[in-house]
Amino acid sequence: MFRSHKTTLLVIILLHAFWFAAGMSWRHFYNGDSYEYIYLAESIGQGHYYGANPELPVIDYRQSSRTPAYPAFLLLFYSLFGKSNVAVLVCQNLLSILSCIMILQAFKRIDGGKQHRWLYLLFLAFYPAQQFFASTIAPDTLLQFFLTLYCCQLLTALKEYKPPRIFWMSLWLILATLTKPVVYPLLVLHFAFALWLAFRNRSLTVVLSGLLPLLLISGYGLWNKERTGLFHISSIQSNNLLHYNAKLFLAQQKGLPYADSMVQAARERMENLPGLKAKYEYASGQASAIIRADLPGYIWFHARESARYFVDPGKSELDLFTGHLGYNFDPKGPSFYKSYRERGIAGGWDYLKSYPWLPLVLLVFLFNLLRIVGMILFVSNRSIPLSVRVVISLYILYFAAVTGPVANTRYFLPVLLMMSAASAVGITGFLNNFRNRKKQALS
Repeated sequence: MFRSHKTTLLVIILLHAFWFAAGMSWRHFYNGDSYEYIYLAESIGQGHYYGANPELPVIDYRQSSRTPAYPAFLLLFYSLFGKSNVAVLVCQNLLSILSCIMILQAFKRIDGGKQHRWLYLLFLAFYPAQQFFASTIAPDTLLQFFLTLYCCQLLTALKEYKPPRIFWMSLWLILATLTKPVVYPLLVLHFAFALWLAFRNRSLTVVLSGLLPLLLISGYGLWNKERTGLFHISSIQSNNLLHYNAKLFLAQQKGLPYADSMVQAARERMENLPGLKAKYEYASGQASAIIRADLPGYIWFHARESARYFVDPGKSELDLFTGHLGYNFDPKGPSFYKSYRERGIAGGWDYLKSYPWLPLVLLVFLFNLLRIVGMILFVSNRSIPLSVRVVISLYILYFAAVTGPVANTRYFLPVLLMMSAASAVGITGFLNNFRNRKKQALS
């Protein structure tokens, strides 16, 4: 794999080395979720399961807010190397490099050549979150690695059917789901894919392999029910539904002060309820009521936020990693989206003019647009098998749909490599066809 990608591998390593060195200089390795994973890793090491400071009063929500794969990953390194996170970050950078190369190798089977590599590298270079999240104590690089293994097997299975591939796909999907719960609805699509293959090839083994992730993750949900009284994968779901989906929808309809007051009142009532089950169900019920009150409006709002998923340059994550704004973001302070909502494009531009990372953010935004164009060209390229185009499109659209209002760069990482490779293939294929047509016209 590496021999055929020597120059590409070197460029990818240099990109990661640059951001790793910058991260070691800035030393902002943590985001708002990092400490939950560290606490949970320490808790698992002591035979418990709790993702918060054990010296403070118990927070019901933290009993199951984080799934166990990344804390177990941290615990492994803490057991081997002590509490230093440097070894964790080095390993994450290696996993990120492997993911970048594996997707490129998988797409070599699609276009049969290497002409798209240069554009693929540009897409990586101008999406710095790929590199700096590898130098952040966060599960996103590990999640991407498991999903990359899944996608590589998926693309191979479309071209060359072998029953063991579905088993390996199921294994990687289980590990991905236990890394971040955003994956678990994908288990249903995976099972549907397994059924399709089983029907075509009359294989009961494939059905059982496709069902395995649903069974094991359901077992995890039952374990959560035993501890908390509620069958669920992660308590973060109700939290996001109320504090992101419903709150941001209300803010768009009636302004941020109104949304803040409504959500704060719901939160105060929720905190007085006994146990996680009651809190979870109350938060979900309140959020659902807000959404159902104007369901068509919410669907349009969710669709717009899902579209933003593809173009957002990740300014806030870049600020956090570089330390430009520190760790405490003031919700009442200035921001690009607040300025844009208040004064339109002129307000957004006035905010950005004094921003020191503006050239990089603009380049990221432009390459995000180019990636979308390339993806459209890829989907419309009839020389690529229809099954490949459909499956890749569904995979990308799935993550856009399930993230919606909570979308940011970390949620784009699961599709970044797949979409970048597909877009690069789409653009280079279009350019080759254009040159060929031009030659034919001149001859």
